[in-house]
Amino acid sequence: MIITDIKQDYYNGGINMRFHVVSHTHWDREWHKTYQQYRVKLVRFMDELIELLEANPSYTSFMLDGQTVILEDYLEIKPANRNRIARLVQEGRLIIGPWYVQPDEFIPSGESLIRNLLIGQQIANEFGPAMQIGYLPDSFGQAAQIPQILNGFGIKNAVFWRGITNEETENTEFWWEGPDGSKVLTTHLSLGYGNGRMLSTNLEQSVSVINENYEKLKDMVTSPNILIMCGFDQRNATKELPEIVEKLNRYYASIDSKFQVKISKLKDYFDAVSQEAKNLKTISGEFRKGKNMRVHISIASTRLDLKKENFNVQNLYEKYVEPLNTMSYLMGNQYDNAIINKGWKYILQNHAHDSICNVCTDDTHKEMEMRYKFAKQIGQTILSDTINELIDKIKFEDSKGIPLVVFNTLGHKRKNVVEATLHLKTKQFTIRDSSGNLIPYQIVDVTEENLNDKQIEIGVKNEDQFVLAVKIKFLAEVDGFGYKTFYIKENESVPENSCYVYSDGVFTNDFFQVNIESNGSLTISDSITGKTFKNLNIFEESGNAGDEYDFSPPREDEIITTKDSSPEIKVIHNGPIFATVKITHTMKFPEDTDENRRSTHYKTSTIESYVTVNRYEDRVDIKTVIDNTVKNHRIRALFETGLKTSTHIADQHFGTIRRDNYLKQVEYWEKENWEERYYPIYPQQKFVDVSDSERGISILNKGLPQYEILNGNKPVIALTLLSGTDYMGKQDLLYRPGRRSGLHVETPDSIMYGKYEMEYSIVPHSGNDIDSKISQKSNEYTSPMYAVPVYNKPEDGLFDDEYTFIKLFDHRIAISAVKKCENDNGIIVRIYNTTNQNIRFAKIYFNSEIFQKVEIADLNEMLLTQKDDRIHINHNEIEIKNIASNEIFNLKFSSHM
Repeated sequence: MIITDIKQDYYNGGINMRFHVVSHTHWDREWHKTYQQYRVKLVRFMDELIELLEANPSYTSFMLDGQTVILEDYLEIKPANRNRIARLVQEGRLIIGPWYVQPDEFIPSGESLIRNLLIGQQIANEFGPAMQIGYLPDSFGQAAQIPQILNGFGIKNAVFWRGITNEETENTEFWWEGPDGSKVLTTHLSLGYGNGRMLSTNLEQSVSVINENYEKLKDMVTSPNILIMCGFDQRNATKELPEIVEKLNRYYASIDSKFQVKISKLKDYFDAVSQEAKNLKTISGEFRKGKNMRVHISIASTRLDLKKENFNVQNLYEKYVEPLNTMSYLMGNQYDNAIINKGWKYILQNHAHDSICNVCTDDTHKEMEMRYKFAKQIGQTILSDTINELIDKIKFEDSKGIPLVVFNTLGHKRKNVVEATLHLKTKQFTIRDSSGNLIPYQIVDVTEENLNDKQIEIGVKNEDQFVLAVKIKFLAEVDGFGYKTFYIKENESVPENSCYVYSDGVFTNDFFQVNIESNGSLTISDSITGKTFKNLNIFEESGNAGDEYDFSPPREDEIITTKDSSPEIKVIHNGPIFATVKITHTMKFPEDTDENRRSTHYKTSTIESYVTVNRYEDRVDIKTVIDNTVKNHRIRALFETGLKTSTHIADQHFGTIRRDNYLKQVEYWEKENWEERYYPIYPQQKFVDVSDSERGISILNKGLPQYEILNGNKPVIALTLLSGTDYMGKQDLLYRPGRRSGLHVETPDSIMYGKYEMEYSIVPHSGNDIDSKISQKSNEYTSPMYAVPVYNKPEDGLFDDEYTFIKLFDHRIAISAVKKCENDNGIIVRIYNTTNQNIRFAKIYFNSEIFQKVEIADLNEMLLTQKDDRIHINHNEIEIKNIASNEIFNLKFSSHM
């Protein structure tokens, strides 16, 4: 009998061990069921939980999965129970927060992770104290910047499950350090978040659970404390838990064991283990190894259409809605946090780890599409109204022509090609800045529009208003976070410029030459370094026998590339500002792939690449459109670097991370029975860069979160463009042996038939990513300046037609957010070190006509009580010394307005 064995083992051992039983549920808001289907269960679960806690005072606490969206979802149905929940939270019986949703840590932006905690804390505070522990029980790997983000909210402890192995530590407790030096005391759930779910009123079974946990964890724990997580997916509270714990303690007392079992909170557990904290190992970096539990290392490739939409909507809020709303607010207009946060909530609800990783049913993914639409509708409406209100505050010079206002929301001085659509009576016009300097432009397209079509007719018919809609690209320079006005004069001729960007198969500007080879690949000759990069933007198609969780090739693959292709090449635009060439590959791909091989039947698909080079920018922008006609395959764009190096740099949350080009675990993962193959396929935010001491090449992207480094020390960057699969979960994959993940449910939408558009850019450069300002260039690429023509000029504008609110002087720092504070009238300006190197000194200008005072806050927008001696504020300048790698600063500005 198990009980007899335990008595023999521990009766005379005198082992002092406390087992902290945390009663909880893990609530996937949506997954293989939709949100509404799970919500039916949620309502019943919450009803039962409230009754249980109220009726049984000995049930001392229950943890609500670290996410507050559960409360919103429940109270929308049962609002009358709000006070009952608040009472339980205030009594410390119901543990809520700190997150809004349980996030994936790699695909959402860093700003989204901050908003997740910020909104989660706001909601929790409506009921009582939030749990101040970074609880991440099921995220698919752990991002390197989590310690700094948690510390920014005053959170000093973290709990997670996936991604770490005995290669990093043999212990369950350790200090996890972020790249800036932030630390959290961390517990690794090496047995998962359900290691106590089988506790039962059957004493023998419960003793078996405790025994098994002790045997597996006794050599891993660093103190006489073991964490027992009593809960699981969509699991109701174990009603008899107080009785179970009491039985266990009586039993251990009866055999003179020093085992103690108690219902605990995570805080109780950390209070106990923190006594040994000074002796713990410190580990830094990201954790993505699927040795003991899968992290689904290639999960970022599924449903790239939805991941791209996520990127676009995040960018809308971070780089346009909030910054421009802040400018408007500083000029005397309104800023409504509540409606902006409603849009953010729709975005964040899609950031739940199963949702944004797109390992769900088609119905669930359709609901995600709707949330992105809702967020976009809110954001675009706010943006439109904000621009109108903002323009009403500007004093234009009528004699100079039609104003064209260009907004820069990034913070540093930038000079980029900007796109705008003008409604004019003629195609003959000039653009000048306020000093009268002629601004170069190029017409992209001209169509005739009737403005009456966009107006409601009430009672009478409106008169037609025919105009020319003239889409242009022009060169604009804006000094910092602010705006600059250019003026359009109709019926004025522009001197002809016959120096076109494209000629005889070659793009030419001041930075490089780009040759389009006969196979459609690009060769870039860098004018600065004299170096040449060849075989850029070659397409590779291969079979995918995997599922929504993981890419996995068939055992016998057929790989098709465009190396020997003969594409159609056609000039679309060519002029003095920019040129665009369309390259069309017509390809035949196997129509299906299974776990063993690819089909012998083929279908035709097309891959169109629109390659654009601007005269004034050192990027090669590419828009690729894939008309996908087959299933279960993957298409990537390959970029040979021609360099010899063992590492590379990738953009992560708030800065960069250095990663290895080759992972030695690929040699032994099968021998050691890892849960999945470990190889250099990685997540990214906005770019990946490969460079040596002399030169390099960066691939920027707009919402393409996955790349792989091929060929080890002679790296080739492989950017995933499309990856289709027909099932949520499959068994016995080549890269993930054994059981399936998820359900064996068909997902026709994840096959991704039809046309899909992807955008990315190539930047050749001298030196490394820091020398060549790649982070700044990636921000400029993903967040173009915003141009607005003004046809009805305000009569009482107060602000000059060129205005700078803030200016960053160091290209190594960037603005992540500019927004109004949640709880007062202050303005939060969040800046960060974009590099993985320390910065000795940086300077920031702020407009003292607008800003009265500058203070330092945390990520929760609370003023820091301890002064940071590195920061000095003098009149209209902020000086910051010794900025750590990837460090975030929150500046809180008070306005005169």
